[in-house]
Amino acid sequence: MEIRTRFAPSPSGFLHVGGARTALFNYLYAKSNGGKFILRIEDTDQDRSTENSFQIILESMKWLGMNWDEGPEVGGEFGPYKQSQRLDIYKKFTDILLEKKLAYRCFCTTDELEAKKKQSEAMGIPYIYDGLHAGMTDNEIQEKLNKGESYTVRFKVPHKTIIVQDVIQGKVKFETKLIGDFIIVKSDGFPSYNYAVVIDDFLMKISHVIRGVGHLSNTPRQILIGEALDFPIPTFAHVSEIVGTDGKKLSKRAGATSVLAFRDLGYSEECFVNYMALLGWTSEDGVEYLPNSRTSEIFDIERCSKSPSTFDVFKKMKEEEKESVNLTSLTTEELADYLNPKSKLNWLSNKYIRDMDIDVLSERILNFILDSKDIPDEIKQKGNRTLTSILESIRVYLDRLSQAPPYISEFFNNTISIEDDTAREIASRENASVVMKTFFMQIKENQPVSDEDYKKLMDNTGTISGEKGKNLFMPIRVLTTGKAHGLELPILFPLLGKEKLILRMNRIAEELKLSLS
Repeated sequence: MEIRTRFAPSPSGFLHVGGARTALFNYLYAKSNGGKFILRIEDTDQDRSTENSFQIILESMKWLGMNWDEGPEVGGEFGPYKQSQRLDIYKKFTDILLEKKLAYRCFCTTDELEAKKKQSEAMGIPYIYDGLHAGMTDNEIQEKLNKGESYTVRFKVPHKTIIVQDVIQGKVKFETKLIGDFIIVKSDGFPSYNYAVVIDDFLMKISHVIRGVGHLSNTPRQILIGEALDFPIPTFAHVSEIVGTDGKKLSKRAGATSVLAFRDLGYSEECFVNYMALLGWTSEDGVEYLPNSRTSEIFDIERCSKSPSTFDVFKKMKEEEKESVNLTSLTTEELADYLNPKSKLNWLSNKYIRDMDIDVLSERILNFILDSKDIPDEIKQKGNRTLTSILESIRVYLDRLSQAPPYISEFFNNTISIEDDTAREIASRENASVVMKTFFMQIKENQPVSDEDYKKLMDNTGTISGEKGKNLFMPIRVLTTGKAHGLELPILFPLLGKEKLILRMNRIAEELKLSLS
């Protein structure tokens, strides 16, 4: 049997992490088994579906490298791949169910249904549709149709026990008497989600339905429809829920942001795919860093966990922040302030950046430095060797590609000054002036070239001044950069060179009114 999986998003918003993880698991399972991955757009909710959302979904999938074998822009023998273009197909199956009396027209109005729900709530019992119109005669139905009364089509649910052998969740049992006759065709003629998905999966020969555990409750309805239409039932695998650092389901205030936001934050697609794969799945050998598409070779859906997986990318918010902050509405710069610096995503990203081919890294960095006024235009050219040299030195410090501009601009900053009160306070500490004067003379009287040369001169400064640790390094940092934080100094100094370093120190000393000679 050919493995055929699908990802079927609704184009009513951006593609968030939960949806992208579902798409990824379907993609990986198909690829690891030599199968096909299908992209299908479930746009039967016409009130919420938009063309813009559709395009964002396609852009997100392409960025993540999840190229679909069949679907929009690709085609395939089982299209069309938008549900709104398949209404005639659904109608044929609806006619079959109506003819076999396995479904019926329901003429209940919205107000009548709402009243039934309120009555159930008042009695403290779950609302289950009472099947009011299930027994109507053909004449009664025709009479209402002649009057032009609006109706939905409901599936007549038989009372039985349904057992689902879920690949991840194990054996799950459902009693259909707790479901009630449910709508399969809405009053506007569009099929419901639970109806269309069954027909599409059958016609597109989907072998495995891999989706979030939140859809587990939909499964008995879909199995009932499949059985009524004599469809083979696909294998189900419901992956674990994703929770934030607070242990709660992802929301707009807890990380359910667009995957494209992570592209804009400077994470590579390879890294983000690697990270998402670890949200509920582990490799057999426990290795987490999986470059070079290794995941698509070793992925096995049976190694997915039932337990919720933690999306640790964002910091845990304070209670007052949870009420006021909507992460999905923030700019890229604002969103960066909420990132958890110790997240697994950052750890992976740093490894990917360190291991990336330097020419590839240089090309990708261009998107993040083009607008920087502090970096010369000639450096922003593809293949610039100065940029490559700088990146070789600073890549170890980068968790995101978007962090590169301030590091790179540091090498071209010839008008440095004291950055803030913190840097000024460091320069005013006891013995700081001695450290700065000593370091200046060490540089002036020697010919340092390598990082080891500069480390040695810093050590000499410590010996002469009697200082060590922060009391040694921080005054030197302020004297040479004007800042309290930044690149490791032995990395920066060789790239600046002795001449530019002396120029910088003289300028800061002048601002501090400090004599270095």
